[in-house]
Amino acid sequence: MGESVSPGTVAPKRVAEPLLATVVRAAVHAITAGVFAWPLAVPSGVVAATVGAALGSIAGRTVARTRARLPVAVAVAALLLLVAFALGHVAVATDLLAPGLGPAAALRVGDAIELGLGAFAIVAGLRSISARHPSAAVIEVALVALAFAGLVVAHRHGAINRPFEIADPILSQGGDPTSALLGIGAAAAGVLMLLLLSERSLLRSGLHIAAIALILLLVLGGTAAVGLPAPPPTGGGLGLRSDREGDGEGSRGGQGSGRRDNEELEFRDNYDSQANRVPLGVVLFHDDYSPPTGVYYFRQGAFSEYNGRRLVRASRGDVDRDIAPSFPTDTVTVPGAPAAGMYRAPLETTVALLADHNRPFALESPKELRPARNPNPSRFRRVYRALSASLTMDYAALLGAQAGDPAWSPEQWALYTAGPEDARYGEAAARMIDEGLPAELQDDPLARALAITSWLGEHGIYSIRSSHSGAADPTADFLFGDLTGYCVHFAHASAYLMRSVGLPARVATGYAVDEASRHGGSALLVTGQDSHAWPEVYLADVGWVVVDVSPQTVLGAMPAPPDPDLQRLLAEMLRGEEPLPLEGRPVPAIGAMAGGVLLEAGRVAGAAFLVALLLALLGKLWRRTAPLVARKASLPRVAYRAELDRLSELRLRRRWGESREAFARRVADRVPSFVTLTETHVGAAFGSRSEHSNVRNEARAVRRDLGRTFPRWRRAVASIDPISWMLSR
Repeated sequence: MGESVSPGTVAPKRVAEPLLATVVRAAVHAITAGVFAWPLAVPSGVVAATVGAALGSIAGRTVARTRARLPVAVAVAALLLLVAFALGHVAVATDLLAPGLGPAAALRVGDAIELGLGAFAIVAGLRSISARHPSAAVIEVALVALAFAGLVVAHRHGAINRPFEIADPILSQGGDPTSALLGIGAAAAGVLMLLLLSERSLLRSGLHIAAIALILLLVLGGTAAVGLPAPPPTGGGLGLRSDREGDGEGSRGGQGSGRRDNEELEFRDNYDSQANRVPLGVVLFHDDYSPPTGVYYFRQGAFSEYNGRRLVRASRGDVDRDIAPSFPTDTVTVPGAPAAGMYRAPLETTVALLADHNRPFALESPKELRPARNPNPSRFRRVYRALSASLTMDYAALLGAQAGDPAWSPEQWALYTAGPEDARYGEAAARMIDEGLPAELQDDPLARALAITSWLGEHGIYSIRSSHSGAADPTADFLFGDLTGYCVHFAHASAYLMRSVGLPARVATGYAVDEASRHGGSALLVTGQDSHAWPEVYLADVGWVVVDVSPQTVLGAMPAPPDPDLQRLLAEMLRGEEPLPLEGRPVPAIGAMAGGVLLEAGRVAGAAFLVALLLALLGKLWRRTAPLVARKASLPRVAYRAELDRLSELRLRRRWGESREAFARRVADRVPSFVTLTETHVGAAFGSRSEHSNVRNEARAVRRDLGRTFPRWRRAVASIDPISWMLSR
């Protein structure tokens, strides 16, 4: 406040420009710290982090404007961070505060200290670096992005029930957390734009901020009108999902006019399965059913015609008639479905799709499909019911059944038994059967098929990082090569080997979900990682029987189990029920949560206000008493500053752009002695070698003038103003 200037100089007129930038960045850092701390701490800690980050941003900018060396400033910030951790540990992990305050209050105090002081240290250090080196602002942008991403990262892969802190209160009130998450994304975009905003003019900055808000509102409004984005196609070339063009099949009752048929069973090399955890549908069982194999197979497509390289969809209309051709608009009977009887039992399910598919899938083997009411069109793209004749007998009960259907024509038999003209397939199949079966079972069709799949499971290696697609016969390259591949390779190899010994076989595609994923409930979540291709063999009076391969050696991480909370939530949505709070995790109402946050914010704000008030009073006291202990060389400056503060208390303040001398002349009619003190200060600032022995007398003269001009009560009231010294210039 007592910096030297040359006589007659005018301070820059646009002093408010750096203030605008400082305030915006402080707000950005405060929001970022609050977002980062919110999932980790109690409300008092969140508020403390917000306040600490805002003060740290201002402090870092202030330090950057001084002559302090940057390494020293960063070292001090690091030391403050260590102190924050140490004090937080003392408050929470020791008996220093808990006996007096209680465990809950000690936890709040510990969080407030650790997060508040920690945020102050981190932001102050970062801000001082970016102010000196603007290119370092990329670190600030990265921290903002990471903070908001960390807040909603649990929502990835379609987990609409996570993060619990956001989703639970909204779901318990019957709402959809998607809107809240979209709002968080918009807030993150807005905060990043504010951080990158470099315009100095207040008016232009306001216009830019308004434009940002308008763009975000348009994006949010457009999302609400168009709908949520569909999950990306997954499944490793199994042809389950449809490629959307325009509105696509599942868009609010569309009939698929914009859908591109991609039902092809493809061999792929090193495909990426990161998106395969996305939920694709939920199935409700209307009756209890336990599959004999322990796996639910939801068949969607079948590939039975050999085209010289792989199996494709049959071009004949009299085969694979058990596959539903399209989504039902009315009750549809599947003509080729097996009858319920000794081997199969009727089972009804409701299927709700969360993503577009080429055709419906259903628990094997569907007999009837019909549309169903969609209780949540914003979430489910299509809902239908399926009545299946599901297999109830295990493999042992099916031994002795004949292969194929006696009613098949020679052309149908030929289609289901055609394969590569490579003698190695027949030789390998005969060897597998001979080694895997006793003599009395070597002629049994099902036993022969199981011997082939068992051998492949024992010797094959499952890996999505295989490389066989470039071969003329990818299946032969897999089977007679490294035996490393994924479901498409194993299914083709099994089908070719079965066909080579006269067994009618095909490859089916859909979803295979472990029975344990039901968790004893009536719902089952289907995700992209359940996409599967498997071999099937046809048995008379039974129909197509799944004879899957289970490789004993798997390269790569096993897929994560489905989220039971998400499965339960989607099932409740499908039933049209209001989601209930999760057991063991009570969910407060949104109003109560907001009230608690506001209460904690009030407590922390009150404490912060008292601390700030105390610091302001201490600062004022120091500036007022500094002339008593100042060195002779600095006495003109600190004495002038002390009296300048007294004038500020009484609303006598230098205007923006006004020189010190002009200010002294303007107040000379009230405080004439201030002119002399100002001349002494300016002369000392420019190196005058006068003794300045009368500085203290000149300061006392100023106080006498104030005493004559202003009444005592007004001076007494002004003396307790804690911020007046901050306004003196």
